[in-house]
Amino acid sequence: MSDREYEVFSGHESFACRYGWLPKLHEALLANPELFADDDAAIVSLGIGKNMVKSIRFWGDAFGLTRTVGRQVVPTAFGIALLDQKNGRDPYLEDNASLWRLHWTITTNANLGAWSAAFMDLPDTEVLKDTFVKSVQGKAVSARGAITSGTVAQHVDIFLRTYDGGRTTAAGVVEEGLGCPLQELGLLDVVDAGASPVLRFRRGPKPDIDVATMAFAVCGFWQSVAPNSRSISLRSLMVDRRSPGAVFRLDESSMHGALQKMTDVSGGFSLRDDGAGGVDLVRSANAPLSKLEDVAWH
Repeated sequence: MSDREYEVFSGHESFACRYGWLPKLHEALLANPELFADDDAAIVSLGIGKNMVKSIRFWGDAFGLTRTVGRQVVPTAFGIALLDQKNGRDPYLEDNASLWRLHWTITTNANLGAWSAAFMDLPDTEVLKDTFVKSVQGKAVSARGAITSGTVAQHVDIFLRTYDGGRTTAAGVVEEGLGCPLQELGLLDVVDAGASPVLRFRRGPKPDIDVATMAFAVCGFWQSVAPNSRSISLRSLMVDRRSPGAVFRLDESSMHGALQKMTDVSGGFSLRDDGAGGVDLVRSANAPLSKLEDVAWH
């Protein structure tokens, strides 16, 4: 869970996170943790403009890869485990499974208004852009009391550019957009279909969510909602707020299959009928949740 007091709708400086930014940020901070104490030094080191420097710092925090300690900005344990040049799981973010981890982290921890609306509040596979903007506007008013329509519109635009690889016209023609790595996930298309564009979310199987990534998400969710419980229901894993099913837009069959593969390699975990027509993910007395962390990173 995020420790921020309210949902966030700005700070990205009108830039979606771009290919190469996160590995570059990680390496730059290892070399100089006080990089952001000097704007000019950050501009030179990162090779980007001043507003982009502010944006890349924002995205490092939002994706859970960096944290601020006094004057320093340092990689988190998650950032090191993922991006470390020697021992990191994927230093150059070449594996889509790593992008799913970043999607999970930004959605469940960064407290960004558009992400919360898209993956926690609006379960439909299609929604009018105007409806989506109104939902984000409502969250912003609840969180802040007042917010300009321009701030909301820009925030929604950044969200769409994060996931949508290009606007699709009614005739099926794709207009390419500037790349953000999460576009590789294929979670969202924005389709021009009349007065208001339509957001189409892809619900169903996600083959590039591997066993380790599912363990990463299940462990994070279980720890946040019921860390002392020996079981958690498939329904909770599917539909609860911040659940893997909701964040990854999985259907029940896909979730069940992914959990079965996970239990096959994580000793002490199993799927069992709950006696009322449902299914529970159960851990044995000698299987701490940390076993799922081991699966997630090894």
